[in-house]
Amino acid sequence: MAIYLDIYNLIINKKAITEKYIDGLERFREDYIIQSSEINHEDGQLFSLGQMNADEFDIDKLVQNGLNYDHDLRYSDDFTIVCRYQDAFWEVDWLEHNNVFAWHIDSDSQEVQLAKEVLNMPMYRIAELIDQGKILLKLYGLRIYENHI
Repeated sequence: MAIYLDIYNLIINKKAITEKYIDGLERFREDYIIQSSEINHEDGQLFSLGQMNADEFDIDKLVQNGLNYDHDLRYSDDFTIVCRYQDAFWEVDWLEHNNVFAWHIDSDSQEVQLAKEVLNMPMYRIAELIDQGKILLKLYGLRIYENHI
């Protein structure tokens, strides 16, 4: 599934969390309050942590818990930072994005296509769907409203 991008997003490959993060997925979810957060969320293959500014991300905490990051090169293959209004701080081979949504390269192609359709949808259609109570630009909106667009 595609995830909606906030202003700054630290996007982490869920595989890296499973393989490297101390105490794994559940601990990561607890550390970043994934379940009840409006900004931090996940899909089947990605975690996304949102902030208003890129310097608010605690990369050292991720490293202390097992993820890789090269401070000199300012690069990690485990995660990247994507700004909604710019490109990624560094590209990783497992992520694609269009500055509104981001998705793992192994995401279901129909779900990725849906994200692209929402991106290209005229504002009047988005307004109609919002008036019907459909939230298109949030994490679960794409999956829930797939058959209603």
